[in-house]
Amino acid sequence: MAFLQARMGSTRLPGKVLMQIQGKSILERVILRLRAAPAIDGVAVLTTSFGEDDSIAKEARRLGALVYRGPDQDVLRRFQEASEEFKPEVIVRATADNPLIDIGSVNRIVHALRSGDLDLCMEDELPYGAATEACTPEALAKAHLLAREPRHREHVTLYIKEHPEEFRVGLLKAPKCLRQPHVRVTVDTPEDLVFMNRLICSLPERNGPTPLNDYIPIALSAGQAGPKSRMAP
Repeated sequence: MAFLQARMGSTRLPGKVLMQIQGKSILERVILRLRAAPAIDGVAVLTTSFGEDDSIAKEARRLGALVYRGPDQDVLRRFQEASEEFKPEVIVRATADNPLIDIGSVNRIVHALRSGDLDLCMEDELPYGAATEACTPEALAKAHLLAREPRHREHVTLYIKEHPEEFRVGLLKAPKCLRQPHVRVTVDTPEDLVFMNRLICSLPERNGPTPLNDYIPIALSAGQAGPKSRMAP
């Protein structure tokens, strides 16, 4: 199951997850891409209990997604409570400001997690904003129990990553055609939104989400670059 964290309170671009790109909210685009991955059997949108996030819960339900509402800054607790509520076999963590998540990567990390007996699995060198993470509910519960520092509570899998002696973490290499970590496909600023709108408009959308690989040459030709590594905010 995909756990999609979303909230309206963004410092750089408030309300970005409900902003429209070609007639669809960014939240809808992320949900559609997650659903296109065979490894995903359901999507739950995890937002806060703040009134400003009522609109996210409403949009998620309109799209047929499950909804869980919990703490704002203690995102790890929000995920743990959602895990107890929905009881997923595997959790794929994604964030709602990444409208071009790589669908194939979702399948690859879930397969590697299961076949390699891992606690957490990620894929390296994807474009900035295209990655997700897969973890087991057991690893999430352990991190929730042990993590004390605010940064570990805010960033869901950070405690797991920083304690390799306690967790089995796998880092896959992205397929060669997708190894473009300097290409930026996230929405964090007004400039990002303008670029993503142009990028998505550049290719026709047919029956399902367009593969990320189709967008990369266009992004490269536009000179769009970002920080080397980023899964999500």
